Amino acid sequence: MGNIVDYVRNEFRDFAELEFNEVDSLVFSELAYMHAPQVVPRYGRARSVDTVPITMLLRAEDYPRMFDTGSERLNASRADLLRAICESPRFRGLRVGEYVERYDVGEEMQFAAMTFDLGDCAGIGRARPARSPKGSAVGDAVMNGLLYVAFRGTDGTLVGWKEDFNMAFRCPVPAQRNAMAYLESIIDRSAGFPGGHAPAVMVGGHSKGGNMAVYAATGIVQSDLDGIGERARRLGLVPSPSAPVTGRSERIGAVFSHDGPGLPQSTADTAAFHAIAGRIHKTVPESSIIGMLLHTVNDYTVVISDETGIMQHMGLSWQVAEGARSGESGGFRTAETIGDPAAYIGRVVDAWLEAVPPERRRKVIDETYQIFAAAGYDRFSELAANWSTALPKILDAARGTDRETRTLLFDVLKTLSASAVRSLGA
Repeated sequence: MGNIVDYVRNEFRDFAELEFNEVDSLVFSELAYMHAPQVVPRYGRARSVDTVPITMLLRAEDYPRMFDTGSERLNASRADLLRAICESPRFRGLRVGEYVERYDVGEEMQFAAMTFDLGDCAGIGRARPARSPKGSAVGDAVMNGLLYVAFRGTDGTLVGWKEDFNMAFRCPVPAQRNAMAYLESIIDRSAGFPGGHAPAVMVGGHSKGGNMAVYAATGIVQSDLDGIGERARRLGLVPSPSAPVTGRSERIGAVFSHDGPGLPQSTADTAAFHAIAGRIHKTVPESSIIGMLLHTVNDYTVVISDETGIMQHMGLSWQVAEGARSGESGGFRTAETIGDPAAYIGRVVDAWLEAVPPERRRKVIDETYQIFAAAGYDRFSELAANWSTALPKILDAARGTDRETRTLLFDVLKTLSASAVRSLGA
């Protein structure tokens, strides 16, 4: 069939005929990279979840700001995706809102999110919740509407990538805390009246956005567990560790991580993570490096991409199966396992993380960031465009660091060309 743009252009079945799946999730995760214009309601300004029809975003004068990655090809593909959604009988009832974008160099934070309301999409009133990664239905009831919370992945800024690397020694990072607060707010403000029927909630993202989705959903479960424990203590009871978790987390039908990094072992070992793990749908390309970092779920789908190497991280390169239906493959063309080079790099990175104490990781990562920042550019696209003049500044800054940091930096530079740096900016 091609990629997700082709899927949206050609998949005419409604959500009762073809239930929500991983391909639909990647569609929304890619849209989360656009900078929403002012017509899209901003986060937290209304008592309920505030959205507008997706068709209101079809304003050519807004496109230069909406699609601003430094890559003309990527900008055009995401604009094509938006237009295809507005034309599609499956998606044209979509609404979007609750947009937020935060960027803080001091806090080393890059965070953005938006919420998609599928309540008016064809077939949602007759659709069932998403299936678990193993193919079994998460629930039997027909959905009373559906909200999809999408977290943006790493953008083309140096600070965005720095926050990613900060996950190697810190959890939560600022974006994860923001994601937890955002998901909590959407769940609370969409609950409706007591005794009423609230819409199901799904949450996901690509790259760091997938990590934030898993972290935020785990946090909601932990909040429910804390509430259960507190109520039990008041009654002089001991909560059963095998009892189902009740509360707001029951509304989370599925969590999608598209090549997103995992979580620290300390988080992955918690009861909250284990309670939500069965609802996590993880997809990675054959050359996945980012998605295999840290600790993740054991069940994941390996997707075929039409790119090679690190460029397979780009979600728009992932291939959708012809006539795709939901199920174990999620509608993607799939492979048996990740490739040997990606598996090797994953083992090397994991070994480094295990061998180096968190404080030492922080020092190396901070110094490496300062070296690249010494070039004087905020975005990787700018760095790539000026690579010949930026490289001497980077090397000069590296001379003032210790041997371990220099070794790490030179290993990175050996694998980076201007085109590779440009891909980080995309």
